[in-house]
Amino acid sequence: MTNTVTQSPTKPLAIKRKAAPRFEPEPEDTVDNSTSSDNPAVSSTLHIFDIDKTFPAILDPIRLFREAANAQDISSMRSLYSTVLHALTTVIRSMSRLPKDVRDASSYRSAECGFLHYRLCFLSHVQLLDDKEFEPVCRRQYIRQSLESLDAAMSSLKKLMQVAEREMRQLKPLPDIPEECEEDAEPETAEGNTDQPNEACRTSLLSGDTHHSIEGSSTDGTCVEEAPDEPGALVEPQAIRRSKRGLTAILKPLSLSLRRKISQPFLKADSAAAVDKLATRAGHARATANIGNSIALFSELFDGKLENFLPHPDDSTELFLDRNGVLQLASLKGLVRYLTSAVSDDDLELSDVFFLCFRYFSTPALVLEAFIERYKEDLSSSLSPDQAPVQSMHVKMRVARLLNQWVDLHWRHSEDQEVFAPLLHFAFSSLSLDLPRKVSSKLIETLHNAACSKEHKGRRIEKTVQLIQGSSPAEELRSLWEPRDKKAMVKGEFANIKLSNFASPQGMELLTHQLTALLWEKYQDFQPEDAARFWVEEATGKSTCGVSTDAGTKVTTYASFEKALHLWALDIILSAQSMEDRIQKVQFVLEWAQQCHNIRNYAGSWALFSACDRQSLIGSLLDIGVRHQEILVALRLFFSHTNRMKAYKDAIQSGHGPTLPTLVLFVGDIKRQCGNEECVDHPNAPGHKLINLRRYRPLTRAIRDMERCHAPYYIQRVDYVCQWMEEVICSYLNRPEAEWDDILFEKSRHLGKKINRECSIYIQ
Repeated sequence: MTNTVTQSPTKPLAIKRKAAPRFEPEPEDTVDNSTSSDNPAVSSTLHIFDIDKTFPAILDPIRLFREAANAQDISSMRSLYSTVLHALTTVIRSMSRLPKDVRDASSYRSAECGFLHYRLCFLSHVQLLDDKEFEPVCRRQYIRQSLESLDAAMSSLKKLMQVAEREMRQLKPLPDIPEECEEDAEPETAEGNTDQPNEACRTSLLSGDTHHSIEGSSTDGTCVEEAPDEPGALVEPQAIRRSKRGLTAILKPLSLSLRRKISQPFLKADSAAAVDKLATRAGHARATANIGNSIALFSELFDGKLENFLPHPDDSTELFLDRNGVLQLASLKGLVRYLTSAVSDDDLELSDVFFLCFRYFSTPALVLEAFIERYKEDLSSSLSPDQAPVQSMHVKMRVARLLNQWVDLHWRHSEDQEVFAPLLHFAFSSLSLDLPRKVSSKLIETLHNAACSKEHKGRRIEKTVQLIQGSSPAEELRSLWEPRDKKAMVKGEFANIKLSNFASPQGMELLTHQLTALLWEKYQDFQPEDAARFWVEEATGKSTCGVSTDAGTKVTTYASFEKALHLWALDIILSAQSMEDRIQKVQFVLEWAQQCHNIRNYAGSWALFSACDRQSLIGSLLDIGVRHQEILVALRLFFSHTNRMKAYKDAIQSGHGPTLPTLVLFVGDIKRQCGNEECVDHPNAPGHKLINLRRYRPLTRAIRDMERCHAPYYIQRVDYVCQWMEEVICSYLNRPEAEWDDILFEKSRHLGKKINRECSIYIQ
């Protein structure tokens, strides 16, 4: 056995959890991480989130610093600036103790990156005061720039706290059923999901615990996830429910205190779980209230002074927002203007939509030109002398940040190389003169890294994988079981190898791991952005520049392998010589699909399950047993098209470890949106053609979901099993799909005729 799929750092004899470093969105040396969320010495409860106490104290030095700046008192600013920086660091430390689900949300990470960016700008200005002999050439201009950078930092901090408050409200757990009603409630799973009664059942079935019926499932078989060793990360404890007892029913009319005394042994476990849930719920509510109260304090010091959105004269014809305030149509210049304004902060996916899709409706040269034009825009004609420099600084900072995001995350060497030299010249000639050195040097350093990297393609996937590995460390999958025909398989003699040789729990595990290894090798071979372009090109018939020549081949290889796996499973089932044999094979394939599902190999699970669900070929009256019928129904609900595979989408977006997607959903979503026009008229200004963002938002979401599936599996690859499986599966690619449909249909009819013939002989 060899390791050829994402070599694990260690080789344990069993599955082992691997720790991975937590990904920080924008690491910087100036932030003290000694009390970060990964420090095990810090308490892991929400009660240490004390921003309601610290934030008023934080505002005091900021207020004093502003008063000193307004008084042109450099010496007081020199003595206060370190306290202000420490105050900002203290806020981030408090925020880092929020629940992990909040801190890992894309909206939170985006807002956090913005705050760290503006904090760096403020630091670059005030650090000059370390030199006691420092005296600015123009004191008034230096102080104004320091105040502007402080206001920008506080504006981004306010946005970060607003995002945190919104995410916290979504995390607040529902209250428990009142104890006096508990005995009357119907038995339910430990999750207690009352909004979706089938969800808990489906989760239980797909996890392999299907030997109990839904009504009679036991809580003893429920796995309780251990809480991660980091502060703020809470795992809701599983509720331990008492079984109904005759004594409880008899004593139900009695007082609550008497009932507690009688059933005290059962209530001890319930009390512990209830206390933990109450603490979690109270911690969430307290943290949410703390953040909300702190946000309200901003108006006391910065009322009317933080960054505001100022409409542009051309917005009426270059921008169109729907009734919910979401941007749907825009010109290129209007879109860049919107991205570099405070109003875009509420549209958390817009920057991804722009950088992932601008090559469909523009070119890198035109995009860079639009950013430079926005950077150099003269705002003095539309703003007062006091407002113009402040807003101009905000625009320049946002342009610098977006350009850095372009090069760092979204750069594509084959297409963007033409603007590398102009962008580098702009960074040296404009950014380095107008912005602090630490801010402008960030883009220059990113450009340098891109130049040193051969065909730099941005680090979107790399950062996404780091985040998933940090929140859900991958497992190493290996199986020590060996088939009895190993010698023949090692020699490449696969003619007599049958799938039934793996009909054991250990054999099923080996099959699942090796199938996952094969699919993963093919999936990680192409970029999600290239796959999306390939499907857009197929749907529209238009050639898109920059797509690598082999991107379509790699995408097709993965999709074809998935389809061939489906045909193999279907052929195995339909080749049965008797109805009993067919039932056994359906049961085997369903169990295999379930095993794939358990390790988030949804490509394999979908291909195998859908073969068992071809009722027109297999038959709808097969008695496959209660347990296997439950597996079939659970997978059917999971991959249901009635709600556009919502459960499948949610599973991918959860980002809980390595995942292999089936491309059915992505292909459909992307090609469906290609029916929308690229450019449409402004509803209120006919004749003004605008970019149709409704076409590109779903495409962006599909790309991001596929990127989440690039977290690697750690699999102990068994070469001879993989070679056998690939040879068998690929043999179904030798004929057109339509021809295989005819062959399988004839096999399906053959067993029916055979059964009818046997019945007629028996009747005679």
